[in-house]
Amino acid sequence: MFLRYNLFGIIWFLLILLLGLTPGESMPVTSVWDFLNFDKIAHFFVFSVLCFLLILGFSKQYTFLYFRYKAVPLATSISFIYGLAIEIGQTFIPERGLELSDIVANSLGVFAGWFVFYLIYKI
Repeated sequence: MFLRYNLFGIIWFLLILLLGLTPGESMPVTSVWDFLNFDKIAHFFVFSVLCFLLILGFSKQYTFLYFRYKAVPLATSISFIYGLAIEIGQTFIPERGLELSDIVANSLGVFAGWFVFYLIYKI
């Protein structure tokens, strides 16, 4: 039952891993005013979907009751830590690197995913 309700979250998790750790092209250094570019919006969106899918999957499954009753704090923690881990992992990938603005976009996306879940399900 756990896999049934969490399959989309697991697939999304792996997709983020694949996209986040592939070598990238050289990107010019941008200023603080360029924060709201496509890259940051993509980070925000990807992590909001991840958090939403994890909360949804954890709260619907019955195999692990701890996951069910602690779905929101677990999913937000996992999503936040995963965002940090991906950014740190990018330091080992050619032409990639850790960006503080990406971490901020990931974190805001995590909280947006939780907020959308709350708006829909009121849990």
